[in-house]
This record gives sequence, structure tokens and C-alpha cells, in this order.
Amino acid sequence: PSVRETSDCEYVPLSRQQRVKSRPEFIDYLTGGCQISLAVAIDFTASNGDPREEGTPHYFYPPDSEQWNDYQKAIFAVGSILEKYDSDGLVPTWGFGAKYGPKVRHCFQCGDEVEAKGVNGIMDAYRGVFSTQLIMSYPTDFTEVIRTAASYAQHEQEVAEEENDLSYTILLILTAGNIENVQETKQQLIEASDTPLSIVIVGIGDNDFASMEFLDEHQPEVEGGRDITQFVRFNDYKSYNLLTEAVLDEIPNQLVEYFY
Repeated sequence: PSVRETSDCEYVPLSRQQRVKSRPEFIDYLTGGCQISLAVAIDFTASNGDPREEGTPHYFYPPDSEQWNDYQKAIFAVGSILEKYDSDGLVPTWGFGAKYGPKVRHCFQCGDEVEAKGVNGIMDAYRGVFSTQLIMSYPTDFTEVIRTAASYAQHEQEVAEEENDLSYTILLILTAGNIENVQETKQQLIEASDTPLSIVIVGIGDNDFASMEFLDEHQPEVEGGRDITQFVRFNDYKSYNLLTEAVLDEIPNQLVEYFY
């Protein structure tokens, strides 16, 4: 049997629990050098209402009012949580649901740079979209965003592997609308679960988010793939601490499950 040596040279058999390698914890991966990358996708569909009208999710208050709209609050609150884990502070920031010319774009770059620098960069990229020729449109569809994030996550992992490291990506989707293509989105999530990716969907406002809750109720043993989706309603959390707990609730286990 396996043994350990005591201080007085007696030999005592090790228990089975001591011999079996324990499952790593999330913190083990972080301290071991696993790189975390954050990506953000923002809903620019017409379900947000007219951004010129005060009280709508995309309305920008005058600077001297010291008020933020719901998207700014969510970007700051959730982005500040997740950017602490981001290895380089560079965040791909995408939009979806806006029409440029005759075509509705379901995934487009926000801002002038491919990656925004930290939460302030995300904020600037988000606001800058309203200086372009976008027209808020329909439908709410983030299957292309999920595909893009999965490709990004896989690329980051391949780059990390060249240095004998690991990489895991967290996609934050901020949306005020309900999706119509639920089954197509569900299938896209199952396919994306083969990559080192977790997705946090934050519902903005008080719209019906039944389809988002359906996406969150994934059953791997029945549907296949990993459970990589977490949905939270921003308005349900009155403090950043409670929001932090909700956002980070499933990510540690999802990361460990992927690599272990």
C-alpha cells in the first residue's frame, strides 16, 4: 500500500482520498497562470426604444447630471468585476442588431480599435457607436456574436498553448430584448461549449426575458455539450456585491470542467 513517513519513522498507510488526485479549484488555474480574456457584446436593437428619449436604456444623460443609463451601469458594474481577471486588459467590444445601410449587422466592432482598453475603453467604444450612421433595428439575434466569441476563445487558447499556458474567455452579452431564434441559439451554445468559453447574459430593463432563462436552463446530460451560459437580470440586484456573486456564480465551475 502507499505509505507516508512520520516524524518518528513509523509508516502509516495513506487513505484512498489522499492517494487520489483531487479536482483542481478555480483559484488553482488562476495562480497557475491561466489567462482570462473578456469580450463584450452590446444590444443595439430597436427593442431598446428611442435613445433620444430620457429613461430608455440607451439614453445618455448630460455630463453634469452625473447619471448613467442602464447599459453604462451594467458595463461598469459587470465589466469592473470581470476585468480584474482579464490578463491584458484588452477587450473585444461588439455590437449587434443595428442597421448600417440596407443590412442589419448581427456582429460589428464598436469603437475604432479592435480591442478596447479596460472598462473606460468599453464605455468609450459603446458611446461612439451613436456617432455613426447606425439605425437600431430588429431582430435580437446573437448567434453570430456567440460564433465570433467561440472563435476568439479558441484562438486565444491556441496562442496560450504555444507558451504552455491556458486561456479561457468570458463573453458578456448586454441585451434588452428577447430572442426569437431560441433553438438556433441553443444549438450555437452547444457548439460553442467545445471551446474555452463562458457566456454571461445580462438582461437590461424590465422586458420579458423568458427565452434567456430558457438558454440558462441547459441540461448537458440530455442536450449534450457543457453548460456555459448564465443569465442575470440587472435590475434584480441592488448592490454591486450581489451582482458580483450572481455573475461569478457559475464561471469557476465551468472553467474547471472544461480543463479538468
